Amino acid sequence: MKQRSFLSMFIIMILLFFGTTTTSHAHSLSMNYSDLNIEGNEILYDLFIDQRDLVQQFGTDLDNLVNEEQFSQKIVSILQKGLRIDVDSKPLTMELDSMSMANKGTLRGIEFHLTFTADEEIEQFNLHYDLVFDNAPPLTSVLMVHDGEYFRQDVINNTNKDFQITLPQDPAQELPQAKLGAVLWKYFVLGIEHILTGYDHLLFLLSLVLIATRFKDALKIVTAFTIAHSITLFLVASGRIHVIPSWVEALIAVTICYVAVENILVQKAKWRWAMTAIFGLIHGMGFAGALAEIGLPKDNLIGTLLMFNLGVETGQLMVLCLLLPLLIWLQKFPWYRKFMISASCLIFVLAFYWLIDRL
Repeated sequence: MKQRSFLSMFIIMILLFFGTTTTSHAHSLSMNYSDLNIEGNEILYDLFIDQRDLVQQFGTDLDNLVNEEQFSQKIVSILQKGLRIDVDSKPLTMELDSMSMANKGTLRGIEFHLTFTADEEIEQFNLHYDLVFDNAPPLTSVLMVHDGEYFRQDVINNTNKDFQITLPQDPAQELPQAKLGAVLWKYFVLGIEHILTGYDHLLFLLSLVLIATRFKDALKIVTAFTIAHSITLFLVASGRIHVIPSWVEALIAVTICYVAVENILVQKAKWRWAMTAIFGLIHGMGFAGALAEIGLPKDNLIGTLLMFNLGVETGQLMVLCLLLPLLIWLQKFPWYRKFMISASCLIFVLAFYWLIDRL
């Protein structure tokens, strides 16, 4: 009896964790964007900051704050401390041209239009990015540099804040192989982070395997999910099909609700792998939406897409390797059925809340 109580409390704590650490978005990992366009002696810097990185310091009324002079002064002060561009070891003067609320895929935040001006035409510059708001961790950002046909992409994070950008004589010049490998690795890590912070995807996987009685059954379910979401991830991320992100987010919540109800009503789901394949197509669109927000380099679309997907699969396997042995062992006890129904009821309530919130 004590063991049952402990396990019940354990699953409730997990579900409460999922519920209190997420918003209406599928993923709690915020993403910001640094889009630099080089025009002669000027760098036009479009900076997008996710509103979730701003509300802790400035509150939720950002739509009205962007029009206030006091807010503008605070933002400029923060940007001047954490954002610097040097040419020939001399820092360029930053000017805030405008700022406004904007959307990036399913994200909403503030977009800042900045101008950095040098004395001569820019051939090389150094970027230092270390934006911090209150006690929040340093902001992760996608870096994109444009100079005519030349395009470079990288990821700015806590361990990668300084960049030396050398603009090529040949605008079609490709990234050196070493830098290309570093970008691929970063997309692999982003894939792992994405699934580990994608609480709705994790809850969907938990719902799927709650009813699996053998490793073989769980393997079929997970394989079907992997193949299906990989297909739509590629199709959407590569622009072959287009979806409405808000509807995809709502449909993901519907898939969780359905699996939770099926767990309650049936004792064995013989064809769950087939149903998982269909639902996996929807979750793949969700993965692609997040990847679209991060961005894909134009010169190596397939490579970065593949590495991101491998990262997602790696994170998924990490979770399942911890979860499956425990669930298979628990099914030996006669009370597991009641335990599974209770867990599925909680999962349904949480997923239904997500559904209403996203609609």
